Amino acid sequence: MNIQKALAQFITFGPEKDEAIAVIVSAAAAKQPLFTLSTSIMLNVFERCLHNEIALDDLELWANVIEARDDIDCAECEGVIYALSNSEQMGELNYEKLAKLATLLQE
Repeated sequence: MNIQKALAQFITFGPEKDEAIAVIVSAAAAKQPLFTLSTSIMLNVFERCLHNEIALDDLELWANVIEARDDIDCAECEGVIYALSNSEQMGELNYEKLAKLATLLQE
């Protein structure tokens, strides 16, 4: 699996996510974006989390990884990624906050 496919699997919580994490950890981040996190992808992930397919802790870790990598373009959702990955400033993530974030993204 190449880094671009690994990023896609990780960001979408795809079926090869565990293998993708190993690839991402072992590869240096590229200086330019190799994958773009769109609002539609983020809303899909939120919906899956709200239906208990993805744990809140996993979502928080997911956001931290996205925020730290230069090879993921998250400009479209930058504020939401910041909110998810900075619980010290934004408060603990819960399903109510996640639903509100999803509503804001849809507007």
